[in-house]
Amino acid sequence: LFFTTFSTIALLTLLIMGLAQILYASSRTVPVLRLKETLMRPELSLLDKNGYHLFLSHIWRSGQDQVAVIKRQLQLCLPGVRIFLDVDDLLDISALETYIAKSAVVLIFLSRGYFCSTNCLREARSSKEGSKPLVLVHEADLSKGGIALEESRAECPDD
Repeated sequence: LFFTTFSTIALLTLLIMGLAQILYASSRTVPVLRLKETLMRPELSLLDKNGYHLFLSHIWRSGQDQVAVIKRQLQLCLPGVRIFLDVDDLLDISALETYIAKSAVVLIFLSRGYFCSTNCLREARSSKEGSKPLVLVHEADLSKGGIALEESRAECPDD
């Protein structure tokens, strides 16, 4: 009888603590970016409803984890933002240029090997041809796939 009573009380206590944790976690608000003048959330519009606000261009080997974090953090701060990330959105590798065309802005995550990748060069060239606004992010930490800018310039083709 003692064991049954003790087990029941312990189980109920753990259940209550778990529910309290869930309620606490769901009650915290995620910081959302707001316009300085109006304190309103920015209105995120797209000309193409099937398009993206941002295309994340990176090399898998040295930038995949970092751009995944960039995407998730932007989605938390800007609810409703549409961000293209290959592991989430790529259906056809031959359509990279189409994905770029459907994106308002392109972020190039510059890390080791970016300019040695055929697909990264396709994305960069398509961005240039489409006069896309660019956001450049440089990974400087060599332990995380970073590269010195001088080395990156050496990798970069002339065009």
